[in-house]
Amino acid sequence: MISPDFTYFDAIYFTSPFVGHISVGKYKAVYIMRTTDGGLTWTKKDSLVSATTASRWYDIDFYNDNLGVVVGDKKDAQRYTTDGGQTWLKSTPINDNFFRDQRSVHWLNSTDVISLGEGNEFWGVVTPLYKSTDGGKNWAKKTQYPQNNYDRVRDAYFKNSLEGIAVGNNGFSFAYITRTTDGGETWNASFLTYSFGLKALAGFGNKLIALGTGAHILSSDDFGNSWQLYRQFTPTPVYAIQFVGSKGYALTRYSDFYFSEDAYGDEWIYRSSPPMWESVAMQFLDEYTGFILKENRHIVKTTDGGQSWRTVLDPVAFNARNRVGGISFPTNQIGYAWMSLNDYPEYYVYKTTDGGESWFQVKSLNGPGYISGNMAFFDENTGVIAGPQRWMMRTTNGGIDWDTVFNFHSFPSYLTKKDLKDIFIVNENKAWVVGIGFICYTTDKGLNWYYVNHNINGIDSSFYTVNFFGDTLGYVACYDGTILKTTDGGLTWTSDLSLKNSAIIFSSAINQNGRAFFGTSDGRLIATEKITSVKETKIEINQFDLSYNYPNPFNSSTRIKFTIPVDLKNPKNVKIEIFDLLGRKVTTLIDKQLSSGTYEVEFNLNNSSLSMSSENSSGVLFYRLMIDNRTITRKMIYLK
Repeated sequence: MISPDFTYFDAIYFTSPFVGHISVGKYKAVYIMRTTDGGLTWTKKDSLVSATTASRWYDIDFYNDNLGVVVGDKKDAQRYTTDGGQTWLKSTPINDNFFRDQRSVHWLNSTDVISLGEGNEFWGVVTPLYKSTDGGKNWAKKTQYPQNNYDRVRDAYFKNSLEGIAVGNNGFSFAYITRTTDGGETWNASFLTYSFGLKALAGFGNKLIALGTGAHILSSDDFGNSWQLYRQFTPTPVYAIQFVGSKGYALTRYSDFYFSEDAYGDEWIYRSSPPMWESVAMQFLDEYTGFILKENRHIVKTTDGGQSWRTVLDPVAFNARNRVGGISFPTNQIGYAWMSLNDYPEYYVYKTTDGGESWFQVKSLNGPGYISGNMAFFDENTGVIAGPQRWMMRTTNGGIDWDTVFNFHSFPSYLTKKDLKDIFIVNENKAWVVGIGFICYTTDKGLNWYYVNHNINGIDSSFYTVNFFGDTLGYVACYDGTILKTTDGGLTWTSDLSLKNSAIIFSSAINQNGRAFFGTSDGRLIATEKITSVKETKIEINQFDLSYNYPNPFNSSTRIKFTIPVDLKNPKNVKIEIFDLLGRKVTTLIDKQLSSGTYEVEFNLNNSSLSMSSENSSGVLFYRLMIDNRTITRKMIYLK
């Protein structure tokens, strides 16, 4: 039995149904363990134990029953075995001035092994790519193009001894891919435009499946030359919500953009994935025109309600210190964005005067450190930036000059250096700000701020978001899920604890009916019901759906049901195809224009190419539904 005290379970590999190996352990003590009875009992075969240094073994791979390799996070952590894991021998320590975690290892043949790992730009560690030509005894560093990349490999797949592909991220949020066609001697890096990194990779021939951050799934049919987003509703933090008239918009950290048009916000539809960096802030000017502010100074714009996006401010080169704070449009033509570049305290304000088509730097500011908070403008000239350590700046001339705001009235002294988190503009003079431990408001365009005592004990007052409906109804949400509500303009407050410790709330908005919505860290939208208490209302993400066929297994025919979502207003081309286990197309069931709704189609084995093949007495088939760039694939079993 494996000890329940272990907190690391990093790698597992079975060479037979009974013989397997696992890398397990806890801080400063990790082990390679072996089983010969299918996992019922385990014995320790090697260890990395230290009183001062933590170590990990991240991956194990075997070429056959005898030859195996394990890799980890230290130059001398690599091991190899020639007796099926009975004993593990130390590899020659890797000769590299800088070294980071080795995350993936793969045998190419009986002698050649590839190991790939994580780079780190802060430490000057380029992506570690190593090859052994003697079964893991010695390792040599290999070349990647472009050179001096600091990207992080998390997993890899080789379809043969020459062609391989590895996936990961750039250390921040970008999906990173590197390939080899010469057995790992050289590698060529590229990036996808998705706003999430990749964590795992599996393949069969040219077909690949990659798992991304936040449960995103990508598939490729051409060995990674092109990719399709397979799963579109993901449990990732909802960073922004907004309503314009009857339309609702929601945005996650990894740039999943959702849309609602039912006037109540009961149904939300996945609409698009705005490209490139992580998304932080969003503002729509009307039902069709909106902007998203992304990390690394990247701004994208839509003019069709979020169906498509284009870059209006080109991003700078990746730097983990390139953070963004907020975006604000006081008019349809004039907008502002606030961010840090190069280093955490280097703040910059950008401005547009042509409806967001072009942006220019209007001011640089010296901030207190790591950026947090938001920005908001009362009119085209007057606005405030609310940042960390109660750092607030105010402009009255369109961002040209900024003055420090010192007028915080009735604030307890212990709140002097607490971070500001969010701003909400009520009207041309009044706004609310929340932060770590406090709520405050202004009635003179941000010149003076007045502390509000909510008089509620026993809650975590780390407030992250604030929103008002008119001047009286308002909500403030805490880090721990507690929600405060006022119906008299902030004079008195009540608390709702129904979500306490079950959700981190990052964003909020109120629709035209006065219904409040809250975005959580796990991708949920929580809504109030009839403006009373907060409850988790069923918010349906209306995606297209492909049901499992019935019957399954089947003998001669089976039926397949599928749904086209209501977000596809106009008829769209719908295709359902059947493939065998080798990826060969058997037949096309549907290839025509269909409107939204639920449909059912019959697949008859006698009308397919399989009916003429005597070799296919039974087996596995796959059926795939495609609508635009959306794809779902299911498996079915036929018996002849």
